[in-house]
Amino acid sequence: MIVPNDNLRHKVVRGLNTDEVAEPNVFAAIAPIAAFGRGGEWLDSLREYLWENRRYAEEYIKNEIKGVSAVPARATYLLWINCRSITGDSWELCRFIRSHSGLYLSDGNDYRNGSGFLRMNLACPRQQVEDGVKRLRDSVKAYESWVCEPS
Repeated sequence: MIVPNDNLRHKVVRGLNTDEVAEPNVFAAIAPIAAFGRGGEWLDSLREYLWENRRYAEEYIKNEIKGVSAVPARATYLLWINCRSITGDSWELCRFIRSHSGLYLSDGNDYRNGSGFLRMNLACPRQQVEDGVKRLRDSVKAYESWVCEPS
């Protein structure tokens, strides 16, 4: 990377080195070799596990949470949740869910063309996915009651 400005270059170097991006340790060289050479079985198992997490979350949302829907996908551990039928402000809903249940979802507005959507990470143990969708269910119910409360 070339950064002619001394002050800006210092900030860039500090930023890169904060997470050890610019100075990888010895495992950074060995791990990819092992993964690509011997990790196929592990990767297949991981893909199956993540697919089952997705299937579970999509089914739960479809059957248990009215007003939101999971967006079908085939190739990611991130679940997009369409919440446009209950709110025009996914940012507000995201913050409400976080304060109501402690569930951390990403607001779709943080991503290109994501307005009206929330994003849930499914790359975790099944028990966390189960807990997360239950918190989502309870939070959506509470949000709808909160929105409909008389002033």
